Amino acid sequence: MTEGLWQRYLQTGDEAARDALVLEYLPLVKRVAGRLAVGLPAHVEEEELAACGVIGLLEALERYNPSREAGFKTFATWRIRGAMLDELRKFTWVPRSVYQRLRQLQVAKQKISHTLGREPSERELAQELGWPLAKVEQVYAHVNRASLLSFEELLFSGPASSVVSGEAASGGEPDLFARPEESLEMEERRELLEKAIGGLKERERLVLSLYYEEDLTLREIGQILKVSTARVSQIHAKAILSLREKMQEAGYVEE
Repeated sequence: MTEGLWQRYLQTGDEAARDALVLEYLPLVKRVAGRLAVGLPAHVEEEELAACGVIGLLEALERYNPSREAGFKTFATWRIRGAMLDELRKFTWVPRSVYQRLRQLQVAKQKISHTLGREPSERELAQELGWPLAKVEQVYAHVNRASLLSFEELLFSGPASSVVSGEAASGGEPDLFARPEESLEMEERRELLEKAIGGLKERERLVLSLYYEEDLTLREIGQILKVSTARVSQIHAKAILSLREKMQEAGYVEE
């Protein structure tokens, strides 16, 4: 049935076929909205994200060229996600003071890791900094909130899952991939990320894989790991922070 709708729409631009395709792919919009909504500010409603996602879906339908693009679902996911991210950027703002505390946290983490020979716990970081434990957790919460919006933008030139899974990026939105002269940098970046991901704790790697490769929400990951959504969010934030530090050291991400 879907194939017939596509033929009608691509050949004639039939509006009824287009509307039927929109209904067919609405679950994809809801799925992307559900993933982005978890851990974001309370004033951002999932329904608002979904509405923006529908606009992205319509744009994907208008611009999709089956002879040039990858499968429509992949193409549409990036359009839908992009439309939602544009909306979220209007509401999500992290104060400069948070970045200053994040830098303090990074310095303390490096110091304690060198002394202990392992990654410190949140409580050990709090003791080193003279902060209440809640303050450390708050910084990680801000990191996670920002990383849900900018993980691909900060760390990747293509889909995050292509690096998490160790596969070369292919398909998707053409604008998301580097020009030919940037291919060497892309490959170096991808290799660095693969190595950095490999150095994460097993649970952190699992959370990244389930979120970016398996397309699960943080809530669904929590059910698998038998921990709260807040705990998954914290694990995700710590993994992102570790990867970001590696990218900073290599000069791919500004401090």
